[in-house]
Amino acid sequence: MNVFIAGGGRVGFHLARLLCAEGRDVTLLDRNPQRREEIDFDLDARTVVGDCTSVLLLQSLNAGDADLFIACTGDDRSNLIAATVAKGLGAGRAVARVDTTDFIESSFLYEGFLNVDYLLSPDALAAHDIVQFVENPGVLAVEEFGRGKIQLCQVQVGQQAAAAGKAVRDILPPGSGLLVGTVSRGGASGIVRGDTVLQAGDKVTLIGMKGAMETHRRLFSESPPAKKVAILGDTVIGRRVAQAFDTRQMEVKLFEKNPAACEELSREFYHVKVVNRDATVRASLEQEHLQNFDMFVATTEDDERNIMAGVLAREVGVPHVVAVVHQPDFAPLVVKLGIDLALTPRLAFANSVLKIIHQERVTASSFLGEGDMEVVEAKLGDDAPVAGRTIAEVAGRMPGHALIATVLRGEQVIVPGGSDTLQRGDTVVFISATAEANAARKALTGV
Repeated sequence: MNVFIAGGGRVGFHLARLLCAEGRDVTLLDRNPQRREEIDFDLDARTVVGDCTSVLLLQSLNAGDADLFIACTGDDRSNLIAATVAKGLGAGRAVARVDTTDFIESSFLYEGFLNVDYLLSPDALAAHDIVQFVENPGVLAVEEFGRGKIQLCQVQVGQQAAAAGKAVRDILPPGSGLLVGTVSRGGASGIVRGDTVLQAGDKVTLIGMKGAMETHRRLFSESPPAKKVAILGDTVIGRRVAQAFDTRQMEVKLFEKNPAACEELSREFYHVKVVNRDATVRASLEQEHLQNFDMFVATTEDDERNIMAGVLAREVGVPHVVAVVHQPDFAPLVVKLGIDLALTPRLAFANSVLKIIHQERVTASSFLGEGDMEVVEAKLGDDAPVAGRTIAEVAGRMPGHALIATVLRGEQVIVPGGSDTLQRGDTVVFISATAEANAARKALTGV
């Protein structure tokens, strides 16, 4: 696949790195010559200096030949112009990054008028993930496969969870209809084995029968939905999270130390209480009685401030803390400081783009962690080389440490053991390293 990326900032560079690791043909355009040199040194990609809104430049670079054009500079209008031009030149699909609220809320109209396939906002995607976490503390992501019969749930092992300190084989015995597919610890993800011992704070991926998920998920995390939520930051993410809960039966406080911003925010919400205090000061949190709150969410543009406020909130007594971090190297450190969830907007954007790319050849896919692990659904056709072979035999043919997690046969969901046999027509859900996902898919389907 030929991918053209306009913008070599944090979002564009991360996406280019992931795509280069998959062997994609990547062209990256940035207007900063110094940034271009840095990217050229780090990545096996064609790098060019220039303005992505220039029709003549995009035409000369054959942007119209791209299967996917991604405009992800820091300027919304430049991204919309570049994506529109690329589509006009003949690009297969075009994605534009947007951060302005008007563009996010009217994305459907802009997509139609400008002929841009996808308008994606890193901040809006991160806010969506935060809202899900507030509604289900401990649950990081939920996806469905196999026509809704197979469910994937990424959860964080709680301090008092029954699964903490136990081997995987002792938590979910055969016949439970569920398995633990991956574990992420200290920023590194991998396929689990039966003797893998889980620890509090681990992020694990459960996959299997939808009906079995709710029962067994409680072994890993059983926190009820949050009823009292404190938010730090007058940001796109902070506002969107506050808006999501503004009309619900919840107590929500939004901290912002800028008095003018507080006055504007107070006119925007019906029930959210806007607090003109600095949430990085312990006394402010105590005076606002945060020890009685269920969740604290730090969303400023300053990673250090988010982390500091999150640690203070935890010390005050808030049981669940979420921090937005824009530098992904901080994410593993944040978890060690007692913060439950570290969300990086650029990772949310990159994972959404990867889904768009990968779903061309598979029924569905989902990405875990920083996009280094992938869950893929694929159907075994008449020419599938693994048909008639057992799971144990197929495992030896799969690259790396790929794991066949579930099999959908007709209406039956199977969490297979080594002696189970694959058949033509089966829908297989497997987990592998993202860089090896295509090879694993070919090993299973032959195409």
